[in-house]
Amino acid sequence: METKVDIHIVIDRHEYIVHEKELTGAQLKTLAGIPEANLLFLEVHGPGEDQQIQNDTVVQLRNGEHFFDMPPGNFGATEAC
Repeated sequence: METKVDIHIVIDRHEYIVHEKELTGAQLKTLAGIPEANLLFLEVHGPGEDQQIQNDTVVQLRNGEHFFDMPPGNFGATEAC
């Protein structure tokens, strides 16, 4: 018999307790009420870039992980003058 697991994660500065050891990006967005079109990221501590989580990516959840979202956009694009 599997023991119930409480995993504490933070999405956009709100704490959530989940009982699954893995969720997809889409499931994390649904949990936090994030629009499906927004980009979701896992914060990476130390040097390096935060990891973008696609909607169909399965994330192995660990206590204390922080996620954040951003609206879709043209990152790095410049406007024509």
